[in-house]
Amino acid sequence: METNSLLFLRAVQLAVIAAYELVGKNDKNMLDQKAVDIINKLLTNNDVKAKIAIGEGELDAAPMLYQGQTFSHQQAITFDIAVDPIEGTAPASKNEPGSISCIAIAKIDTMLQIPEMYMEKLFLSEDLGATIDFSQPIEKILLTLLSIKQNLSCIILNKPRHQAIIKTMQALGIHVELINEGDVLGAIDVVLKKADFLYGIGGAPEGVLMGALAIATNYKMFARLTAYEQVWPNESETKDRMKIEQQALAHKKISYDTIFSERDLVADEEAMFFAASLTGGTVLKPLQIIDHEYVVHSFIGYNNIYHQIISKYPITNNVQDLLNKYSK
Repeated sequence: METNSLLFLRAVQLAVIAAYELVGKNDKNMLDQKAVDIINKLLTNNDVKAKIAIGEGELDAAPMLYQGQTFSHQQAITFDIAVDPIEGTAPASKNEPGSISCIAIAKIDTMLQIPEMYMEKLFLSEDLGATIDFSQPIEKILLTLLSIKQNLSCIILNKPRHQAIIKTMQALGIHVELINEGDVLGAIDVVLKKADFLYGIGGAPEGVLMGALAIATNYKMFARLTAYEQVWPNESETKDRMKIEQQALAHKKISYDTIFSERDLVADEEAMFFAASLTGGTVLKPLQIIDHEYVVHSFIGYNNIYHQIISKYPITNNVQDLLNKYSK
């Protein structure tokens, strides 16, 4: 798979370049579509031997980068892709920090095709995660972490569902870094030593990307699915969503109590992870235009090594020009 690494790095970099013109324009759907289009075209033009395991949704809801989509009609499919063309479309549309494009790849049929649900996640270093029992209450897990290391710091989404545990962490003396969007970006920040761990309830598909990131960088991850009614107990659609979730869980033969490690989410020790920054985070700087060039800050994880990369692309009136340059 290593031979594909440059192509997937290009894919996330061109995705943020394509979306850049809509940063701050308050149109998150069109911004996302720009990234979807460029990734789809690049993978198709290069006849990539892959299928989408985690993408924009089912075929009926997503015409491109949908679950099960393939890009090669002439070659056998050899690996899975998990992709979030733009994580953090809302902050990007407001020109706020918190958006990236990210892709993970692994051997064929090794990525868990998780339902579109919420997921409770804990992402941390191998040393901190070695003795964690995720079946225990989070409060007990925090005490275990504090017994291993003092002066802990945690990245967590600043959502109503997290306010109680945020107060608990602060009472225990854990420094809390609040983010508004993007727990995949938050996990990258953990790898880049911005914090000791990430915790919270976010999207389940993003959990597969984080699982690949953990394997690629020698980190640990624990996760379990969270019921929609736990996050949104009083919404009108909650009852219907719960029926859909229960059907999906029965089909996948898993439950809300099933605990996943990073290797349950992605069963491939050679998984690779790629991200490029659009509006950036705390460590990855935002895409900039300097001296008539796009300056893109990217991250690659593979084989327990990670790299931060700065790439420069010439400004063009049409991103299609760049797409053509990097297609077969």
